Amino acid sequence: MFTSQCLSFGNAISIWETKAGDRLNQLAGLASKMELSKTNLRLELFILGTSRMHTLPALLFILLIAINADAAAEGRPANFDYPEDKSRLATLIKYPKGVTGKVALILNCMSRIQPNGKMKDTGCYTKNQYDQTFAAEITKAAKKARLNPAVLNGRPAEIYLQFRAEFIAEGEQQNVYLYLNPGYEENVLAYGYEHVAGQRAIGKNEPWNDACPNHAKYTVWARAYLSEEGVAENPTIEFGDGLRPISTCLEAIKQTIVTSQYTPASSEGAAVPSTYIEAFGN
Repeated sequence: MFTSQCLSFGNAISIWETKAGDRLNQLAGLASKMELSKTNLRLELFILGTSRMHTLPALLFILLIAINADAAAEGRPANFDYPEDKSRLATLIKYPKGVTGKVALILNCMSRIQPNGKMKDTGCYTKNQYDQTFAAEITKAAKKARLNPAVLNGRPAEIYLQFRAEFIAEGEQQNVYLYLNPGYEENVLAYGYEHVAGQRAIGKNEPWNDACPNHAKYTVWARAYLSEEGVAENPTIEFGDGLRPISTCLEAIKQTIVTSQYTPASSEGAAVPSTYIEAFGN
C-alpha cells in the first residue's frame, strides 16, 4: 500500500502544470484519495504555497511524512490484554510438573501474531534443559492463546512479536509475568523494564525470503534505528551461528528491515525512538 501510494504520487507529479494554483488543487485531490487528515493536508498546502521551487524529492518527502503520521495515528502494537481472561497467554502458561521451590527465570521468546490474534511459530531461546521445560509450557500455551492484534493503517496486521516471559515462584506462590519487549539493554535503560518494543509487520513476500538459504542453518541479527514514527533506518548485520550468508542475502535482510512497516516502541503511552533488533535464519 505504501509503495503504491508513492508510485501514484510520482505519476501525478509528472503531469502537474507549473502554476502554483494547479499544483495545490491536484495535491488536495490526491490527499483526499489517500485519506490524509485535514491537519496534514493543510500543512502540505502551506509548505507548497510558500515557494514555487519545490522539486520532486521535496514534494515526495512532504507527502511521505504525512502518510507516516496518519499511519501512526491509526496504529497500535499487539498486546497480551485479550478481553477473555481464559484465552490470555499468561493465564494458559503453567509451571512444569515437578518444579517446586524457588524459581527466578526469564526467557526471551518470539512469535508471529496473526491478524486474528492467534500466535504462530512461537519459540524461546534456551540455555539448558531446565530452560527448555519452561519454554515448552510457553509454546504449548501459545497454541490456544489469543492476543489483541497489532493495527497498522487502521487494519489488523501480522507482526513479529518479541517478548519476555518471567517465572517467579517462592513457596507455593507461582507467578508468570509477560513483557512486550525482548529486554535489549539500551532500550531498558532509556524506557524501563516494561516498555513496549517496536513490532515489525510481516509482508507476504519479503526480499530476504528468496535471497537467503532455505535449508542451510544460519542465524544473523539485524539491528536498526527505529524512529517514533515507525521508520527503520541504518540497518547493520551481526553474525550468529551456522553458515555465513552471502552478501545478496544480507542486503535483502537490510532491505526487508527498512521497507517494512512498524508500530514504534512506546513508553508510558507515548511513541519513542528505539533500537530494533531481529534474528533472521533457519
